[in-house]
Amino acid sequence: MDFEALLGKADAATDERLLREKVKGLDGAHARRAAIKVWLDGQRRGKDELPGDVWGGGRFLVGAVVCLVMFLAGIGVMTGMLDRERMGFHVPMVMGVAVGLQLLVLVGAGVLWLLRGKMGLLQKLFAWLIGKFSAEGDSGWWRILRLEGGRAWEALGWNLVRMTQAGAVMFSIGLMAGLLGCIWFLEVSFFWDSTTPEWMAKKIYEVCGFLSMPWSWWTVGWVPGETTIQVTRWGVEAPLVDDLDFMAVWYRFLFAAIFFWALLPRLVLWILAVFKERKALSSLDFQAKRHRELWREIMGTRRADVSEAPLDGVLVLDVGGTGLKEESLRGFLLRRLRVNPGEWYEVGVWDEKGEEAAVKSLRNAPAGVVFLAEGWALLPPRMKALHSQVRSIAGSETCVYFLVVNSGGAGEPLEVKDEEKTIWKDFVDGLADASAEIFFYEKEEGQ
Repeated sequence: MDFEALLGKADAATDERLLREKVKGLDGAHARRAAIKVWLDGQRRGKDELPGDVWGGGRFLVGAVVCLVMFLAGIGVMTGMLDRERMGFHVPMVMGVAVGLQLLVLVGAGVLWLLRGKMGLLQKLFAWLIGKFSAEGDSGWWRILRLEGGRAWEALGWNLVRMTQAGAVMFSIGLMAGLLGCIWFLEVSFFWDSTTPEWMAKKIYEVCGFLSMPWSWWTVGWVPGETTIQVTRWGVEAPLVDDLDFMAVWYRFLFAAIFFWALLPRLVLWILAVFKERKALSSLDFQAKRHRELWREIMGTRRADVSEAPLDGVLVLDVGGTGLKEESLRGFLLRRLRVNPGEWYEVGVWDEKGEEAAVKSLRNAPAGVVFLAEGWALLPPRMKALHSQVRSIAGSETCVYFLVVNSGGAGEPLEVKDEEKTIWKDFVDGLADASAEIFFYEKEEGQ
């Protein structure tokens, strides 16, 4: 949130020493995440009321209120089901409200989650709430995340799921606390009644058998049997049974049913939401165009300062045959890209043997791949096809470098024009490849 909010309002100034320390030896998305974190920490320093702080504080406050309200609601619901005239709990009602209704809500929430992409009204509600929490004109980050989706939007969604599940957990704890309080401070019993007692007794026995599956193998004393069900039926000629042994079976069963079928699933979902949120945040690749532009501004010409020894065995693919020789670019590759070319092939020049050799080299898992191309010669469909082919063979983790350079009449490398740089940057940014970087040839001092 802070990153998106500050991206358009700040410069790319960073702590040089810290940047070198954090990015040293990293490539691709790992290097981008580390560098952007250094940049973001620097931009946050000295600023108050950032969207992340507002969201975190607001979410904590709302979450605490939700948990407290849900806990009290759970107590209220359980004590509200106590029949004051009979001073007992109607077992089918307790099972239906405390367990059945919660399972129904859980299923309904799952359906809404599957249809979340079509819930425009829900998104508008969140947008309104965020607008209320955010400072004036400071909620643009929300629109960016909603429109782009991706890992950032996923992390925000799991953050909200975590809050709702925490409230559901507290509701179940409130139900158990309400039941426990009634047992401790009041003389209560458990009963059931029906105009079709035989059918109802059978159904209660079946439901109890199903709900007790998670713990029936462990203890039989927490599972109501046929005798317990029969003697706790309320009738005109058979008053409510006060035998403590039968009553104990019922409240143990209800405690266990609420724990296993209401509290535990929500607790598992809360843990899953925490894990998913952290995983989404840790896998942010910052592939949007503005992210990659910031990355290039942050790094500038400092790649040689923060990289370790050059990667050996990098495969260079001369797209279209630029006519440039390895000797003329080796120094630039070593100093700027920090790669040491191992093999050098021309592709896209109707040289079947050369392209077969390049494919064979790709299958041998090179340390990286360099696409060498001239600035004026970008054909997006062809280059995209080559990129896809390389990714399919070499894998998604192999570093890919686009080196754009123009060729002089004598085969010497020349710098790329500004308009050509813009076109190439847009193309590479559009690939959304976390392990791809673009470099433009520049004459170095002493040349």
